[in-house]
Amino acid sequence: MDLSYTEEEQRFRAELRAHLEASVPRTEPPEDFDAEFLWMLEFQRRMHGGNWVGIHWPKQYGGRDATPMQQAIFAEEMARARAPQIVNRVAINNVGPTLMHFGTEEQKKRYLPGMLSGDEIWCQLYSEPGAGSDLASLRTRAELDGDDYVVTGQKVWTSYAQHARWAILLARTDPDARQHRGISYLIVDMQAPGIELRPLRQMTGASEFNEVFMDAVRVPRANLIGAANEGWRIAQVTLAHERGTNYAIKEQVLARINVDELLAQAQQTGRASERNVRQRLAQLYLETEIMRFMNLEMLTRVARGETPGAETSIVKTFWADLSQAIGDAGVEILGEQGLLLRGSPHAVGAGRFAQHLLFSRAATIAGGTSEIQRNIIAQRMLGLPRS
Repeated sequence: MDLSYTEEEQRFRAELRAHLEASVPRTEPPEDFDAEFLWMLEFQRRMHGGNWVGIHWPKQYGGRDATPMQQAIFAEEMARARAPQIVNRVAINNVGPTLMHFGTEEQKKRYLPGMLSGDEIWCQLYSEPGAGSDLASLRTRAELDGDDYVVTGQKVWTSYAQHARWAILLARTDPDARQHRGISYLIVDMQAPGIELRPLRQMTGASEFNEVFMDAVRVPRANLIGAANEGWRIAQVTLAHERGTNYAIKEQVLARINVDELLAQAQQTGRASERNVRQRLAQLYLETEIMRFMNLEMLTRVARGETPGAETSIVKTFWADLSQAIGDAGVEILGEQGLLLRGSPHAVGAGRFAQHLLFSRAATIAGGTSEIQRNIIAQRMLGLPRS
């Protein structure tokens, strides 16, 4: 495992840190979800102006050909600066790399440029009410009719669907094939007739997620990615990018920042002298360090040209549990004020820990549930039989 940085990597960090200093908003995000979306989009455009969006993309597509270590530095500095998320991250982290691998030249020329700039927002139509963790049992169907696929079905937990221009869709194109076969990977115009959106209000108060209903939506055959009925294999590439190491690196840095802030709050209130509080904070500190070394080990493998496999499931599961543990500890140590959300004049840390507690419930679900991740670890790493 390599823990050192080269001079070039240190220069990269300094250049990025200077750009973030000039680009990160000085104001708290708006409480209204749509206003917050525009706030994040404006930040993405400022970052794009300095060529700091999609740095892992090849230069020919507008990226920087960033090395794995540079990508890790980017994730660290974004977290340290408390920068907003890149709002078009589904496109940049998931769809773009998948299109580069499986898309035609016409598809790449049409769709890739608008991703980095944020001119065209993307969403991901994967999960269904009856096929969330068991994605391969999806029921949305796409039937070929001349030069179009006719799509009918329902998707759920679709982030930013109300702002998306395009979506990637998994749909069943061969109902007679075995479960993991007969699925195709399509690009859907979110403004096409037959699409209905229903925002889902979360317990945080935001409506990031949506239900998406499709009734005889026509999708041009030219929007098929890869070969028909090969969508499951392509989707695994997309999911691998979603669970990638750099996301985990950013989350580890944020976790460490949250633990440090929680320690400072405990010291201010005098609770840091309590034995149980000290032990709990020490445990959280140790777990953030464990995650850091897990990420560094994975990053070293990527830098050597190795492809991470089932090991990413370990990192994802560990992070999900740690994220929830920090949220639980935050509101318990801070007491009643720790339960107040953003907007309350008495909220501690602008309501960050209460918000973290509520949103962290999704950590063990999003990107593949912890149950699914543990099955992957058991079967692919430990050689255990299917449960």
